[in-house]
Amino acid sequence: MLHIFTLTWNGLDKMKRLHESLIPTLEGIDYIWHIKDNGSADGSKEFLDGIKSEKIIPYYTGHNKDSFAKGMNYLYAESKAKDSDLILLLNNDIVFGDKESIKEMMKLMTDDVGIVGARLLYTDSNLLQHAGVIFSRRYNYLPYHYKHKKESDEETEQNRDMQAVTAALALTRGKEFGNIWTNKDGSRGMDEGFFWCFDDVDACLSIKYKQNKRVVYCGKTKIYHEESASLKKNPVNKLMSPHNVGYFRKKWGGVYKKDD
Repeated sequence: MLHIFTLTWNGLDKMKRLHESLIPTLEGIDYIWHIKDNGSADGSKEFLDGIKSEKIIPYYTGHNKDSFAKGMNYLYAESKAKDSDLILLLNNDIVFGDKESIKEMMKLMTDDVGIVGARLLYTDSNLLQHAGVIFSRRYNYLPYHYKHKKESDEETEQNRDMQAVTAALALTRGKEFGNIWTNKDGSRGMDEGFFWCFDDVDACLSIKYKQNKRVVYCGKTKIYHEESASLKKNPVNKLMSPHNVGYFRKKWGGVYKKDD
């Protein structure tokens, strides 16, 4: 079973585009799409109610106060995903450019792999939004996208091992997701100590260095990403940046490798 987790807030147009491009990619896959709407007031609820089915389940919280990590953990708990089930973390500002990308990612989920990321391009372009996450001197050894805003090329279209990938679109399993972290309230999954930044990198480092599973980047995908669409409307990640940087360094300093 493939469980898909998506958060949305006032993203009606994005959800329509995502729905239209996602469904054809799922042909032949046993899936359930779990969508958490965070109090949208733009007609999103009516749209989600219209597509609701056994395979598409919307949840309505009535507010937009939860972080990305908390939202994903909510959907993980609601899904009751088994350890062996696949979980696809999927932003609402994604558009699939082919029908094979998810299947290409699934091919890489061997027993020794804990999470698979994807090549993401800026909307209607060949510019890279994501080709894996690196830790380099240029960004003071904090995580950043490899070859960000460069033209996609033969190198970035190859599969490779990385230390981290973005959760804008990432494939993992129930077991690995549930073992990333246990929060103070007992919820399992992503570390809710992060607020809209570094929570996905933290998840990857946990999977790689604590669960001893590989983190793999899939370069065979054709997927478009607007990049942080919701945060452009509500930039809480910038407000929490000092906290996130300090917490990340305290938790992972000396563990991850410098990619220089």
